[in-house]
Amino acid sequence: MQVTVPLFRQSLLVAVAAGLSLSYSTGFSADAVDASGRPLSEIFVIAQKKGRAENLQEVPAAITAYNEDQLDAIIFQRIDDLSYYVPNVQLEEVGTFPGVQNFSFRGQGINSSIPSVDPTVGTFIDGIYVGTTYGVVMDTWDLESVEILRGPQGLLFGRNVTGGAVLLRTARPDPEGEFQLKARVQSTNENRDGASLAIEAPFIKGVLAGKLMLHYEDDDGYFENRNPYPFPAPAFPSPPFIYFNQEKPCSGPLFERCRDIGRLETKIARPSLVWTPSDTFELALITEFGSLEGDGAPWTVVDGGSGLAGQRDDTGALKEFRTSMDDYGETDIEWKQATVELNWDVGGGTLTSITGYREVEAFATADVDGTGLPIFTAPGNTDQDQVSTELRWTAMINDTWDTTVGFYYLNQDIEYRESRYIQVDLTALPDIVPSPGFLTIALGGDMESDTYGIFWNNDFQLTEEVVMNFGLRYSDEEKDAEIISGPFGGGGGSCADVVTFVCDFDDLDGDWDHWIPKIGFQWNYNDDSQLYGFWTKGYRTGGFNFRNAAPAVIPPGPTEEEEHSNFEIGLKTEFFDNQLRMNLAYFHDEIDDMQRELNIPNPAVIVLQGTVNAGDVTIRGVEAEFQAAPTDYLNFYGTVGYLDGEYDSKNPLPPLAVLYGASVGDDLPRLAQWSYSLGGSWDIPLERGGLVNLRMDYGTRDRNAYDDGNLNYFDRQSRLAASVSWFSPEETWGVTLWGKNLGDEANYGNITSIAGMYDAGPMQRGKEIGVRVEYRL
Repeated sequence: MQVTVPLFRQSLLVAVAAGLSLSYSTGFSADAVDASGRPLSEIFVIAQKKGRAENLQEVPAAITAYNEDQLDAIIFQRIDDLSYYVPNVQLEEVGTFPGVQNFSFRGQGINSSIPSVDPTVGTFIDGIYVGTTYGVVMDTWDLESVEILRGPQGLLFGRNVTGGAVLLRTARPDPEGEFQLKARVQSTNENRDGASLAIEAPFIKGVLAGKLMLHYEDDDGYFENRNPYPFPAPAFPSPPFIYFNQEKPCSGPLFERCRDIGRLETKIARPSLVWTPSDTFELALITEFGSLEGDGAPWTVVDGGSGLAGQRDDTGALKEFRTSMDDYGETDIEWKQATVELNWDVGGGTLTSITGYREVEAFATADVDGTGLPIFTAPGNTDQDQVSTELRWTAMINDTWDTTVGFYYLNQDIEYRESRYIQVDLTALPDIVPSPGFLTIALGGDMESDTYGIFWNNDFQLTEEVVMNFGLRYSDEEKDAEIISGPFGGGGGSCADVVTFVCDFDDLDGDWDHWIPKIGFQWNYNDDSQLYGFWTKGYRTGGFNFRNAAPAVIPPGPTEEEEHSNFEIGLKTEFFDNQLRMNLAYFHDEIDDMQRELNIPNPAVIVLQGTVNAGDVTIRGVEAEFQAAPTDYLNFYGTVGYLDGEYDSKNPLPPLAVLYGASVGDDLPRLAQWSYSLGGSWDIPLERGGLVNLRMDYGTRDRNAYDDGNLNYFDRQSRLAASVSWFSPEETWGVTLWGKNLGDEANYGNITSIAGMYDAGPMQRGKEIGVRVEYRL
């Protein structure tokens, strides 16, 4: 029997509602299960780079960590699944092109898909720093842990981690283990289906083991497209408009529903080996190969202005997740990564070497205007490759001195080419008259960077309760860039060669070096509690702008270096025999010459982007996390985040930029004053064996600015997720009915003014319900 999508959706909703009703209306019976409390499980992290995992509660830093079981429980698939459940953290995809991160921690983030703009939040995969924002927000599976570090992390992690860091560690084979197989299939009411497989086996018991992870997903498109015209639009019968997806999106009467937009196919393979020829030596090789292919980003009209000739009624319905795109666009991303990690107990300590190579090739284009008119399309091609190595030695010199010393090197190359097609005379709207000729603008550039660093971190045990921390890092970074500045041979204006990119390029370079100190303390005033505090500095080296659409208005760089002075004090404690855990942190961060990416509406180029040092900023805030296990089977958890940020002073913008409408508002982008989350999990043992788990998670964040000019804001957002799971007595089978964004709230990766006439943005997914079946051997 074939089950229709509406029936499937209704059935799943009823089942989820029933399960959640049970979990919150049925009390525990002492006769049914042992209702005595149990200690909370320990979480171990590697953020301190000490050559060994540490208990999260013993680390003097603000860290939120998830182990493999916790990630499975929340139906983790991409890093943005955690975006609403960590205090003062936004793990968002910018949406202009798929997979590009615009993470913001503690009010410090970026607002663009310009690949030459360094992130404020670093992403590390198996110890390898990801040098670009591209290819970060992608599907993943079979992770051992995710660690989210808030605040400047420059001492141990180096470049461009002024806001924080995200550490993803993939699961590795165990030479001492047995053959293991883990398989998962998943399907949703929105025709997003996938399958994953992980096979692990020891080739030589105790010496050599291998693992292979495979992941596949076919997303048939979430967003509804109601193009108001057949293809091409009747108002444009003759000009040869440029379309990047030649599939005919619509036919028939006006506003007929076309096929859904957002089709994407994901493929990932991750082979890995671990070799342990002795108890003191381990060598791991982890590789990953992946691809993402399909439609471009699903843009739509967010706020219809006066120039849209009535299209607002159809495209501006936010809750319906609709668009009116005349071009489905295209996404084609491939990435590969290889990591070699060596751990060798030598010289009274552990020598660790992590060497990695990563390559990303990304082509993406989208109908950025989000309407049924061929107004604006901007395909971009990004090629990035990097090689890095870190060598460090950590040891307990004696009973009171724990030290880590290391060296780091990164070489990165980025090539970017963007073709802007402006195909309608915007000054003629709302009459919708084709322009006499298309306007094409070529943007882009090449950049090579080399980064060197040496670091030394020390913990001194002054008494049984008090530890002092002192660390120092020296870093040097060199960047050489060539950026398109105009037509070949000069003559002023923009380069129009969007095919071969024979243009004039400006040669630019920059060299920055700095010292990063850190001094702190840790007071373990009882066996279950610690008070900690530290002061440190952080730096974000000067940047360049590959989207140099008007170099006379805002120069392409380099900007000045951004400098941070950060103080943090925190408390980590457990009560009632470790049944209640609470972590608190207060921080104060003073930022000099904060780097920002301005988005200025402009009819000549649609949107003019520039990188500037906006001014000096102070951000302070409070974070709280708690977890409670009142019984063996019941678990509650929650977070609270508060941020207060303001400009102490603003730097003057270039005069022509001000003339073009550039401004820096008082509200910092992606800084939400309040964020909260609350969740619960209830395990229900079954009489005949097995287990049922009921889970609910809710997170919300305040309204916050998108752009630096404060022209557009993200609405207050909430996310409700829930699941009902059954696990077999042998824990070999598991079936989960889950739902995400059950409130069906609409949001966007960014909100861009289209030449000042109206606003458009790439949509994020709304409500989705799915079924997951897992098998473990």
